[in-house]
Amino acid sequence: MPILLLAALLLSSPPPAPAVPAPATGWRAARFGMTPEEVVTAFPKEASLISPEVKLADGNTIAVRIDGYAFEGLTFDVRFIFEGGRLALVSLRTPAKKPVDAEAYTRLRDALVKAWGPPLDETKDDAFIDMRQTRWNRGPDRADLKYIPGVVAILHYPRPAAQ
Repeated sequence: MPILLLAALLLSSPPPAPAVPAPATGWRAARFGMTPEEVVTAFPKEASLISPEVKLADGNTIAVRIDGYAFEGLTFDVRFIFEGGRLALVSLRTPAKKPVDAEAYTRLRDALVKAWGPPLDETKDDAFIDMRQTRWNRGPDRADLKYIPGVVAILHYPRPAAQ
């Protein structure tokens, strides 16, 4: 009888919570593959449609925006880029009219390492201008932190299938 009671208790208890958080599939409430209207709905009172959409050279469009998003002590303009009408990339960029210095990149990089762990790779090129990039794999997603003088940007996008 004690064995049956123990078996019943084991079978009825909820499974333990996963040790690792669920992998990313977008940015905040946005999920890759959403339409512009779905993205706006996911961010009530924050996001708005861009009209007319901005057509990029590669055929993609910038169709949704969030201006003035505060993150890690910096202010970003968020742009949602769509390929074939579906969310393909989220870009957070410090406003062009408010230049930031390399220290902002370093502070943000350190905060992201604490949140996301060690980066996949880092590059730096200061032969012509100071350019830096740090990349993370985040489950099925990838995130790049970039710096060129005056601008810090974070890009969130689906991880390439071959990687």
